[in-house]
Amino acid sequence: MATRWSDPPMLLMLLIPYVVLMIIWIVKCLLALDFLFMFVPTVASYVLWNYVYHAAEPADIEKFVVFNDASLKKVYAGRKMPSCEFYEHFIDGEVSLKEGLDMWVVLDKHRYEFLNFKTTVRQLRFLIEQFFPQTSSSFKDKKATKKEIADHYDRGNDFFNAFMGPSMVYTSAFFRGLDQSLETAQENKMSMICDKVHLKKGETFLDIGCGWGTLARHAASKYGAKATGVTLSVEGAAWCNENNKKEGLEKDVEILCMDYRDVPTDKKFDKVSSIEMAEHVGLQNFQLYLNGVKNLMNDDGLFLMQVAGLRQGSDWEDVAWGLFMSKYIFPGADASTPLNWYIQQAELAGFEVHSVETIGRHYSHTLHRWYDNWMSNRDTMEPKYSPRLFRLWEIFLAWSVVAAGQGSATCYQLCLHKNSNKYPRDRWCNDSPAANMAFGN
Repeated sequence: MATRWSDPPMLLMLLIPYVVLMIIWIVKCLLALDFLFMFVPTVASYVLWNYVYHAAEPADIEKFVVFNDASLKKVYAGRKMPSCEFYEHFIDGEVSLKEGLDMWVVLDKHRYEFLNFKTTVRQLRFLIEQFFPQTSSSFKDKKATKKEIADHYDRGNDFFNAFMGPSMVYTSAFFRGLDQSLETAQENKMSMICDKVHLKKGETFLDIGCGWGTLARHAASKYGAKATGVTLSVEGAAWCNENNKKEGLEKDVEILCMDYRDVPTDKKFDKVSSIEMAEHVGLQNFQLYLNGVKNLMNDDGLFLMQVAGLRQGSDWEDVAWGLFMSKYIFPGADASTPLNWYIQQAELAGFEVHSVETIGRHYSHTLHRWYDNWMSNRDTMEPKYSPRLFRLWEIFLAWSVVAAGQGSATCYQLCLHKNSNKYPRDRWCNDSPAANMAFGN
């Protein structure tokens, strides 16, 4: 995410060693009873952190925020609140928005009036934990990955249906006009994926991280493919199989409930997709993942990887949003990176990048429709899944609309194939709709 050493992600990483060294220094001084040597740097750091860096910034915060905790009001009344503290206290119910205010509107139009995006002790503690394998999201074995997926995706299909709607697609849609419904935009996206990989009747199609199987069913029913979906979610697999029966697709769609690393290697596929799943494999596993995909493809196959990403040279606001997402929503999505990293990894794995399309604004509009769906289902979701979880999803969806809309977060579609001399590259040298779809037309 950092371009220069002065970019926020780099400064934040440089701050962590200082914090660790200060802790070691304090412990050594305590053991040696050198209280004077401990006192000076400790007090200096405390003063700089609390009274210089976190100096009060005057703001009419109570124009937007209601303090449900008197002690918090003493601290933040009349001043800006760090975004990290706002979302933590909002999720816990210790602050709320004034009656009649909408979270998306407040964050989109008014966040700079009462929030700042300065780093807090909570965030530093979270970052330090990522250096230890038992708490890090990068060093993930199959057991840890399965638990991570179960914790997020196996809450209940009704939970996800409350914001995703009938299509049950948990990835960015593609709008051909903002008057289109979410369901139509998701249909657009699925057809675009199938067209970009030139999917034809009778071909084998693999969707890694298939979620609720909507794309696999689309490939089978609309394009005549023999589709296979892979998911770790038990709830998602059950939904897939139930809908395969309803739509008469049991012979054409197979659902494998397993880790992507366990897909049988004796199977080869003409076309492969992985839609916003790759972010979750972990930085350390990314080459393992890409080489696994390549080994499952026929030599003339195509691979469409749609991935959530972050912009290069992120600012402090971007960092604050990313840390929130890492902590609460997608703890394993540490491979959400700028585009250059994805391209480098693809080429290192032996792929040629045929085309890239950025669909971040489409993601923002998708998230906005999810947010509207979620808020309209408050009366059902809040009693069943707890007010705390409802508030978490409220701020997640609202903030994500803003982040994707302004480029803090985005989404990329990469069309890849094996980088071999004999690859049939002339498939794009004609005027067929499929050839043109590679460029998003």
